[in-house]
Amino acid sequence: MWFFSLRDLQWRRRRFIIAVVAAGLAFALSLIMSGTLHHLRQEGVRTVNLYEADSWVVANGVSGPFTSASYIDGDAVDTIRQTPGVHDASALLIGRSVFDDLDINVVGYERNSFTQPLRVQSGTPPTGRGVATVDETLDLKVGDTVTFAGHSFPVGAVTKNTTYYFGMATVFLPIEDVRDAIAAGQNVASAVVVRGPLAASSVPGDLSLMTNEAVRADLNRVLEKTAQTMGIINTLLWIMAAGIIAALVYITVLERTRELAVHKATGSSNGSLVRGLLLQASVLAVFAAVIATGIALALAPTFPFAVEIPTAAYIQLLSIALIVGGIASLAGLRRVVRIDPALAFGGA
Repeated sequence: MWFFSLRDLQWRRRRFIIAVVAAGLAFALSLIMSGTLHHLRQEGVRTVNLYEADSWVVANGVSGPFTSASYIDGDAVDTIRQTPGVHDASALLIGRSVFDDLDINVVGYERNSFTQPLRVQSGTPPTGRGVATVDETLDLKVGDTVTFAGHSFPVGAVTKNTTYYFGMATVFLPIEDVRDAIAAGQNVASAVVVRGPLAASSVPGDLSLMTNEAVRADLNRVLEKTAQTMGIINTLLWIMAAGIIAALVYITVLERTRELAVHKATGSSNGSLVRGLLLQASVLAVFAAVIATGIALALAPTFPFAVEIPTAAYIQLLSIALIVGGIASLAGLRRVVRIDPALAFGGA
């Protein structure tokens, strides 16, 4: 029965190709959404890792430095630097603005501190005020100008993998420039990034201490509804792919009723016939998964969000394809079991 099932795929190859491509499109969209969500989650990891901090000091009641607009006194960084156990501390001022109709993150850092981004793709990390470092997703190069909140800054360096908050590009500037642009020149900060074992009891009463894990969790918190929505859509796409393959398997059983009756009359068991259907459905599903990989890789660069498909997603897709194949084969199971061997001889 294995041989006959594979031969049947060959004889009906045009129909099978159409079904494989249709199911492959559903799987490809599922892969792309998984890749988009993975990239968004990795943004939080990369953003926190960028500063190689041990802890973060923020205002009381703030959920996180990157998602809240509450400020602390800029002089708090001096107090924290002098706290026992602290090796180094640096203030960040974080906000959001618009550049050329694009939402951007704006991060102000203390010059010549560990919070200044030094890993650049092109240009040289600025040493003075008034010069910006921008993420490559803004499509700016060294010498261009970035303008937001009525202030313009020449681009001195271009970096990568610094987007966060749903793929928004980041503009880095000395904290004094960001204070002028978004805080009316006030001496404020969004957080103090700390290196060294700072104890929560040593933090002033109007401030709170956050771990790296808590900051990452806060960045991912804003993605939860998006993740749930993508999970529902992924499930629907898997059901769609299963439905396409199941419909094809069922139609095939209807067309092969007399042939299957002959196999029964010549001694083939229901189990062997069902295994043949399972083989057909699994082959279709696996080929659909392979085609989906190619489609996803081709379409990913055209999406407005970055698509970062992890290796685990491909393994998951193959596993789901095999499960889909097994479920799809059930479409013809009942029909196969009920076929009367007498049909092989023209019986009713």
